[in-house]
Amino acid sequence: MISNTHRKRIVRFVLIFAGIFLYNFVNTFIPGRTYDIISFAYMGFVVAWYLSVRERVMDKTIRRLFLVGTASIVLLFMLRVCKWNYFGSFRKPNEYLWYLYYVPITLLPLCSLNIALLVGAHDARKTLVLTRVLRLVGAGLCVFVVTNSFHNLVFKIQDLDPDHLKYTLGAGYFAIVAFSLSSIIAAFIVLFHRCRLSTSRRLAFIPVLVLVFGIGMIALYYINGGAPKLLGSKLYNLQEAFEFLFVAFWESCIQIGLIPTNSDYGKLFESSGLDAYIADSLDRIVYRTADYGAHENEPDFRVNSQAIRAGKVVWQDDISKINEIRQTLVEVTKELADENELLEMENETSSKKAEMDSLMNLYDELYDSVRPEITSLRKLLSAIEQGGPEELSDTRKATVLGAFIKRRGNLSILAHNAPQISMNELEYALRESMYYVSLTRTRCSVMFNGKGEVPAEELIHKYEVFHAVSMELLDEECSIMVNVSRGKSFCMRIMADRLLEKLSVDRLKEKFGEGLDVSLDQEEGVTYIQC
Repeated sequence: MISNTHRKRIVRFVLIFAGIFLYNFVNTFIPGRTYDIISFAYMGFVVAWYLSVRERVMDKTIRRLFLVGTASIVLLFMLRVCKWNYFGSFRKPNEYLWYLYYVPITLLPLCSLNIALLVGAHDARKTLVLTRVLRLVGAGLCVFVVTNSFHNLVFKIQDLDPDHLKYTLGAGYFAIVAFSLSSIIAAFIVLFHRCRLSTSRRLAFIPVLVLVFGIGMIALYYINGGAPKLLGSKLYNLQEAFEFLFVAFWESCIQIGLIPTNSDYGKLFESSGLDAYIADSLDRIVYRTADYGAHENEPDFRVNSQAIRAGKVVWQDDISKINEIRQTLVEVTKELADENELLEMENETSSKKAEMDSLMNLYDELYDSVRPEITSLRKLLSAIEQGGPEELSDTRKATVLGAFIKRRGNLSILAHNAPQISMNELEYALRESMYYVSLTRTRCSVMFNGKGEVPAEELIHKYEVFHAVSMELLDEECSIMVNVSRGKSFCMRIMADRLLEKLSVDRLKEKFGEGLDVSLDQEEGVTYIQC
């Protein structure tokens, strides 16, 4: 359990403490000596010990408690320096400095017990409550001893002359002693009970011996009525005894493993199997694992670093799985891009097909709407090819039918693209049809009043009605007058100076639909049609 590094640290602290102790023992033979040098040497020793503990102990709260204990020892020596070197001849300051001795004396056992309770604590809430209660008790005892001049329950002072100090011990003093002793003993019992390492349990006699020896030093001091002497020189004072007890007890607990530390973490790090190293602030490698550098410059390993106190840690992560996932993502992305391209082509094809289907439907509808005219046109063209006396008349009728088929198809295409058509389109259609009708003996004229757009279906119906009327009067010596207007409503009026025997309202509605609003009147050889 105790490695060579630990042994060197123990030997180093023992030698320093022994050197200060021997210097103090020899210094007692020097006349007019002061406590300053020795006291500051002991204070420096305990501070140096705390700095080593801070580097080793992992728990932050425990480190803070060690700091409080260290500060208590420093305070104890500072009070000694002040009492004997600066305020020894003043009665009241001397009295309160003497009382203040017992503040760090009370805090040291209290810190020890709090440290023990925090080591390996499972129930954090219960531990927190217990430590707070102990701190309140300790604070109460400190206040109790400092205010002794008001109640005399700790010391019953008869004469506070530094040269002739006379006092008796009160019940409060024995309460403080009992609290301190029980806290120190309880600290070790708690540590031993919570320790699960068999090696640490086997070495538990070491802190026990330190505890017995330290308490024995304090007991001998009080039994002797002051510092024990050898060859007429003081061996130690109460401050040295408390410092030895605190430092030696906790150092022994740390060394045998009762206090968790980061000792031997270097060896653990080296055998961890990681691909890493730890460097100092100058970028010099302090620790490195056995596997470090095995995967250097390999694409499947990524170098990472993290700053730590006084240096940095560098390690390599195996990212082969990530690289595989990335490659898979690249392939999947390419496949998806190809699929998206196919989908776009399919969508484009579907769109074109839908457009073609729509056009085919339009052509079918258009063909159905002019089927009779196409049939008649074919017959006329066939008769024209054969020749005959009616060739000229058939040619004129064919041109009229061709103009209607062309214009009717144009209006259907416009109606397919928009629900309303400009009245200009009807005018163009009527004038073209009238031109070819005029090639026969039928005369035509048209008047337009109004502009704008009108429903496509109504416009087409009106053009079809005109065509039906004009076809009835071809080769007749007659006139057709058309008046198209748009006021409150879109209306077309046709007047022909012949009776149209083959036309009737029922026939027009049958031809163009029941929705056609049309009226037909014939009188005195004139036909009036309004739609």
